Amino acid sequence: MHPHLARIGPITIPTFGAVAALGLVLAILLAARGARVMRISEDAVWNLCLFTAAGTLILSRVVIVVQVWKAFLHYPLYILTLPTVTKFGLLLALLCGVGYVFFKKLPWLRTADAIAPAILLLQASLHLGTLFSGDDLGASTTSPMGHIIRADDGYHPVALYSAVLSLLAAAIAFAWLHREAQAGETFGLSLTMAALVRFFVDEFRPTYVLPDTFVGGFLRIDQLLLTLLAAAGLCFFFTRGKRLEQGAHYAQ
Repeated sequence: MHPHLARIGPITIPTFGAVAALGLVLAILLAARGARVMRISEDAVWNLCLFTAAGTLILSRVVIVVQVWKAFLHYPLYILTLPTVTKFGLLLALLCGVGYVFFKKLPWLRTADAIAPAILLLQASLHLGTLFSGDDLGASTTSPMGHIIRADDGYHPVALYSAVLSLLAAAIAFAWLHREAQAGETFGLSLTMAALVRFFVDEFRPTYVLPDTFVGGFLRIDQLLLTLLAAAGLCFFFTRGKRLEQGAHYAQ
């Protein structure tokens, strides 16, 4: 594909990084718009998104340095410029984001509603960046879908599937944001759609990259988890109290 967007002297701009950065900016703008719809502080949501994004990058670097500290002593610049986002770095950043929401006393469910479509949009951009970088090849296929991407001819373009479906999910979630009857519905819908997208796309990935542990001989352990997440998202649609009329339910 196109792993490198441009070269400026000795500096190479990776396509994944450029697409991810653009997606992050658009996602923060969408989150700010969501905050306006939910009638919560746009500045607080802006700060929350920037704080979490910066924290993810910084804490991921810290985790990498701790894990490969001997290599860091010899190649510090190389280690610090790795484009990797670690799971522990992301988890720590999310915990810091939760702490920020608690510190600013933001309404939990309405804040989650505001940023849920933005997260799906960011997810779509990350998958699109992966597509351009030529990573995340799907299983081999002889169907017409295997000929969409010439550079990956003969394989399912799972990154493209994920990007398109995540973008569609973001649009649906943002549309629902304007009509939800109680706080938490948009977040629940987004959680359900994200789980279903992953469940669907994984069916086109090579079996060797998927868990081989089955539950009851029917569902893989990751599929069971995704099913539970999808069901948990739908629980936010259960009536938790008197529903308020559209346009007045967040007036307080």
